[in-house]
Amino acid sequence: MASGEPEVQIIDGLPLIDAATKFKEEGNHCIKCREYSKAVAAYEDGIAMLDKADGKPMLRVEVEAMVALKAVLFCNMAQSLLGQELYRRAAEAASSCLSFDSDNTKALHRRSLALEQIRSYGPALQDVLALQRLGGGGLSLESLQARADSLREKKEAEEKELQEMEDDRADDPIGMAMVHTKERFDEVVQKYDLKDGEAAGELADWLVSGEWNITPQRVAQRWNMEEEDAAVFLKWIQAGLDFKIRNAENQGVAQAIAPSLDV
Repeated sequence: MASGEPEVQIIDGLPLIDAATKFKEEGNHCIKCREYSKAVAAYEDGIAMLDKADGKPMLRVEVEAMVALKAVLFCNMAQSLLGQELYRRAAEAASSCLSFDSDNTKALHRRSLALEQIRSYGPALQDVLALQRLGGGGLSLESLQARADSLREKKEAEEKELQEMEDDRADDPIGMAMVHTKERFDEVVQKYDLKDGEAAGELADWLVSGEWNITPQRVAQRWNMEEEDAAVFLKWIQAGLDFKIRNAENQGVAQAIAPSLDV
């Protein structure tokens, strides 16, 4: 080292590794108790602990230990999210694991399961094929082949359905546009875990009240959405309200022209 240059201070990563390992063990215990939400929180705490070392000079062996531990934490988080039926987040957690350990068979399997649930059959199939190339991990090659065949069938059926929808869209562009909007709305509900309907009800109240100028930006801010998703969410709720208004108006007209009966 040249004279006058500051000496690089190597930090001790072992305390961070030990703390993250304890969070991992806590999360594993929560999974055994089927407390999946608590498990996710524990794994996230473990990852945050290891993130404190990012960009810091460390011994190679400790860096490698941290990378391996992060992969395990993300992989276990994926399992917890599957248990909560939060499939998109499960797929993302599994992908994070694979970014550290590309041959992690558990992560490939869990991501495949999650992707299948959100109808991403092509990517789910690719993960199964990767598992086959890696020997299956703890899964039998026979069961993997059965899954691969099932996913191929689902993928082909979906492609056929999409083609039929495209054909129908050409015949009925307005109706199919509404179908597409509903599909995107359902995806947004799944993505942001809004299945209880409270967000849709609150947004409908906003629109009916007329107190604010409701924009995708406002919706995105309220429910922590991407603006594109917020626009879809807003569009479908507005369409539902418009339908109710038109339906009420049509009923009023029908009652007005209906013959009255003498009693």
